[in-house]
Amino acid sequence: MPGTISGGAFFSNLRFIVVDESHYYRGVIGSNMANVLRRLLRVAEYYGASPQFICCSATIGNPKEHTETLLGRGAEVVENNGSSQGSQKFVFWNRLFT
Repeated sequence: MPGTISGGAFFSNLRFIVVDESHYYRGVIGSNMANVLRRLLRVAEYYGASPQFICCSATIGNPKEHTETLLGRGAEVVENNGSSQGSQKFVFWNRLFT
């Protein structure tokens, strides 16, 4: 079929696996997700790929430990925010003195 890609071609070109809201995956759900991610990684490695995991969470207190447990491999925390941001002004107005 035109426009389709085989499983081998997909996995051999897999560069990134993104897990958003990774803090959700704990307990039984986390255990199941860990097995899915590890199996996905084994399949990708079978086809010669070594994808990088990108796990995102804005509300987790222990991101390194949690991600290492979830993935079964080492992790590095990236905390810096490189996005641009305009200047901010804070104005306090007390109506009693106007």
